[in-house]
Amino acid sequence: MQEMKCPNCSAPLELKALHKQKTYKGVDIQYPIQTYVCPDCGFEAGTVENAGNTQRAIADAYREKVGLLTSHAIKNMRENKGMTQQELADAMNIGVASVKRWETCMIQSKSMDYYLRLQLQDRNCAENYTGNREIDICRIKLVAETLERHLGIGLLKDGDRFLFLAKYLWFADMLAYRQLGKGLTGASYAAITYGPQLNNYRDLINPISKSDSNKAEPLSEEETNIIQQITERFPNEQEVYKAAHREKIWKNSPMGALISYSCAHELTEI
Repeated sequence: MQEMKCPNCSAPLELKALHKQKTYKGVDIQYPIQTYVCPDCGFEAGTVENAGNTQRAIADAYREKVGLLTSHAIKNMRENKGMTQQELADAMNIGVASVKRWETCMIQSKSMDYYLRLQLQDRNCAENYTGNREIDICRIKLVAETLERHLGIGLLKDGDRFLFLAKYLWFADMLAYRQLGKGLTGASYAAITYGPQLNNYRDLINPISKSDSNKAEPLSEEETNIIQQITERFPNEQEVYKAAHREKIWKNSPMGALISYSCAHELTEI
C-alpha cells in the first residue's frame, strides 16, 4: 500500500486505534475507530474502509447504550443457532436485506429488536445460563488474570470467596454476551445476598485458583476490549460491588436463582 503523507506537513501518517466521543440520536456514546494520524501535527485522515467501520462502530455503540442487539451480537447469535441470513429473514417474515443491514450499520427499531431476540434466544434453554459457551475453568482464570493486569490489583487472593472477582466476571460475561452473543467463560451466576456470584462458587474456588490459564482458549481482540471496558468503568472493587447491587436483574431475581444471560440487555451500569 502506498505510504500516506500529511497534507499539512508531509510527515508519514500512522494508523492509530482511537476512542472518540459524540452525541448520536441524543445519546452520549464512546466508540473505537482506526484512522491515520500525523505524529507531528495531529492531522487525522481516514479511508473509505475506515469510514464504513466508523459508521458501524457508532451504530453499535448507540445500540449497546440503548439496549439493542449490536451487529456483532446479531451475527454471532444467528450463527450459533445455525441459521443463515435468509433463514432468519424468513422466520421473521422480512426481506434478507434488512438482516444484512442490521449485521452492519443499520440500527433496528425496538420492535424489530424484540422479534430478533425471539428468534435468536431461547429463554428456556440451559445455554442461556452459560452464555452460549461450555464452562471453562482455565478461561475463568485467564479472564481473572487479565482483569488483574488492567486494574493493577489482585483479585485471585488466598482464602478469598471471589466476592469482588465474581462481580467483575459477571459484568464481563454479560457484556460479552450482549455485544458478541457469547460469554467469555461459560460460567453461570446465581443471585445471592452479596450480589451476583459464580454458581456453586465454593466448589469452584480451588479449581480456578489452581488452573493453568495457558491452557485456555486465547482471548480475541474484541473480548480483550470488553475486559478493558469493564475495568475502565469499575476501576476499583467497591465500585463494581456497588454497581452490581444497583442492577435490577439481580434485585428482581429470587435468592439462589440463576441469572439468565438473556437479561444482559437490561444492564444499566455498563
